[in-house]
Amino acid sequence: MSVLTDVQQMEEDLRHRSEKLNVEFKAWMDISKANKDGQAKIARHIAAIANSGGGRLYFGVDDDGNAEPRAEAFPLEHFKSDAIHNLLKTRLEPGLQCEVRFTEFTNGVTYPVIHIPPHGATPIGAKDENSFMHVYVRSVGPESVKISSYQQWDTILKRCMRFRDVEAIQTREEDELTRTQAMTKAITESVTASVLKILAENMSPAAAVVPGVDWTTIVALMESTRREFISQIGALDFGTTETDQQVREIAGKHVVSGYALLDAESNFLTLERPHKLLKTASEEMNRVASFGWHDFIVLTNSDVSPRTRLWSIDGKDITGVEGMRVDSRSVYFGEYDYWRAYGNSVFVTTKSYREDYHRLKGRVDHPFLTSVNIFIRMHCLLAHAAITTANVPDAEKIALVTDHRGLKDRILGRGMDYGLRVHTHLKAVEDRYSTRLVVSRAELLEDYFGTLKRLCVPILEIWGGSSFDPEDWFTRGIVDQIVSELRREGSTVRLLDEEAETDPPANTV
Repeated sequence: MSVLTDVQQMEEDLRHRSEKLNVEFKAWMDISKANKDGQAKIARHIAAIANSGGGRLYFGVDDDGNAEPRAEAFPLEHFKSDAIHNLLKTRLEPGLQCEVRFTEFTNGVTYPVIHIPPHGATPIGAKDENSFMHVYVRSVGPESVKISSYQQWDTILKRCMRFRDVEAIQTREEDELTRTQAMTKAITESVTASVLKILAENMSPAAAVVPGVDWTTIVALMESTRREFISQIGALDFGTTETDQQVREIAGKHVVSGYALLDAESNFLTLERPHKLLKTASEEMNRVASFGWHDFIVLTNSDVSPRTRLWSIDGKDITGVEGMRVDSRSVYFGEYDYWRAYGNSVFVTTKSYREDYHRLKGRVDHPFLTSVNIFIRMHCLLAHAAITTANVPDAEKIALVTDHRGLKDRILGRGMDYGLRVHTHLKAVEDRYSTRLVVSRAELLEDYFGTLKRLCVPILEIWGGSSFDPEDWFTRGIVDQIVSELRREGSTVRLLDEEAETDPPANTV
């Protein structure tokens, strides 16, 4: 079976010219707050699909599976992620995090598609137009109906119980992880104290060693994560399409990014209740760095929710939490990723380049990265680091690291054109480029933009020259303009500091 793109998934869903239990078609319609009937209808269908195992809802497609022409009365902004999630926030209980994607179909029209996950430990209820709450499921037809039979309740409650079993297992795993880490921390502190005491007694003050960041361990954990990512890509069942070939090439074209939370002496911290910390960070990331997906995302589906793991890395047993594995996905939305959060507070994510997907999609004849996507990747990493730092009081230093691979011969695209316009025609000479940066807690939380610039400029320097100066280009005005354009495209993005005091200049990104 070939790896599907979002367009191919849409073609597959529309091929039968009828809706399925996990797919709902909706014509272009008003889903604003003023249209309570419209909002209630969408909430009902989303709740029903979630309660039936998850699926997709398409706007701009009629009941017979015909993709309609663009409706000028309903611009894409009408269906952006913020609008959908505001609708769901007021009409669903418990809340449900959906992924809103915009699929440019083969007819040249872009269609909003809501990708709906399965419900969690409880069924999803939806308010009708009169604000009464009901539980809906998908039924033959297909249609979204209120639960009215024992069989319907039996099916959904069994699924809820399976999810609760998974939650119970995760809780036990986390309790065991916490106990193991606490024991390891106590032993390490005892041994360290003994060693330091001996050193203090036998060394002069001038010979005292100042501890530094343990980059060796960080790099080893990053490499282990990267190798697992490559292994999962290699295990996919490839076909012969261009998309399959591109996915194969991800093994050599990807970026590994990570950070470590350190104390004042640059020692790793032990994560307490990592699952809870990751969930809190993921919820906040949805509000500051969601581009349909974000780094270290925590999903509620029992098949892909984060799990506690034990790895043997460089001869040491290391515990941590693993995110969704690539081999559990069948659709290629332009980017694959895989992450781990290690118990010693090292967070690592590996992902492919979205630019490669857009190169294939746009038939661009040269390899490239874009300044906008570099900003997106760095902001995702830094925002997560800032959120976790804010929730870990002992974190005094943050060590940030990136490792880009597959850079050779790429040029730097500008703006939102995905490589059709360029900052410079200079090509990357080396295939790999790594960066390291250590910042204090205060720098990260009080000067977010300054830290972001320090993280972004080094990779942009690959293409620096007489026609492009990364230091001059990376200004608050230009970044604010990028943020504004991303919001117009439906992303939820916000820098973690004060708003810029002046309006951004036009046509500079």
